This record gives sequence, structure tokens and C-alpha cells, in this order.
Amino acid sequence: MKKKLNNIEEYIGGSIFIFMLVILAIQILARQFFNLPLRWSEELSRFLFVYIGYFGVSASIKENSHVYIDFFVKKFPKRVQHAINIFVQFAILIILVIMFYVGVQMTIRKIPVKIVSLNLSYAYMYIALPLTSVLMIFRQIQRNYLEYQVYKKGGQ
Repeated sequence: MKKKLNNIEEYIGGSIFIFMLVILAIQILARQFFNLPLRWSEELSRFLFVYIGYFGVSASIKENSHVYIDFFVKKFPKRVQHAINIFVQFAILIILVIMFYVGVQMTIRKIPVKIVSLNLSYAYMYIALPLTSVLMIFRQIQRNYLEYQVYKKGGQ
């Protein structure tokens, strides 16, 4: 159970990706073989793609695989490198909190606006940002805690 929760981004993002792939395959088949374009499929695929992207960002935070240019940082002593890393990780955390706040505001503004082909509010698409921002904040704090534990033990 713990492993499933630890890889929640991969499970949810992968499931959404497979669902999106099936929808697009149905769209292609319906258009090519039955001359029946499904107007809702493109909007739903775009909707799902937003969620896939945000879950991917959260997974990259968890794995510490986001882009980080450390060419100049590596030239400093270890203590300075660690201080710079703390600053960068704190800045990322602040940006994630801002993303959450902005996402909530955008979601509230989009409640009355409808995705016509799906007959859904755009709020369902925009709520992906604050929901996944909470997960990203959790993963960022988790990552920082693990790095602190390694640093405290004298590792790198």
C-alpha cells in the first residue's frame, strides 16, 4: 500500500494517459471508418492532457529530476553548494504555494464558463492546478526532508 501511495502520480497520470489514448483512438476510428467526428473527444483529450502534465511535474519533483543547472554551483565548496541548494528548494516551495493560490483564484473565475462540447465548467480543468500543487508541495517538502537527512549524516 505504501508503494502505491508513494507512486500515486505515476498511477494516476498513467491511467489518465491510457484513458486519453483510448479516447483519441476512438476519435480516429469514428472519423476514418464511420465518417462521424466526435466533437467532444478533442476537448476531453485536452482536458486530460492538463492533468497528465501536472502529475508529471509532481513526479519529477518527487524524483528530483527537474531541470537544475549546477555548472557554477559545483565550483563552490560543499557548504556553499548546500546553502544554494536550500535557497533554490525554498524558492521552488514558495512558487508552488503561489501556484496553489493562483490556481484557486483561476478556478473560481472559471466556474460559470462552460466547455460547450462536454457541458462541463472550465473549473474542472483549472482545478487541476491547485489540486496538484498540494501534491507538489507535499513532494517538495518530502524531498527536502530526505535531502536534509542525507546531509545530516554527512552524505552528499
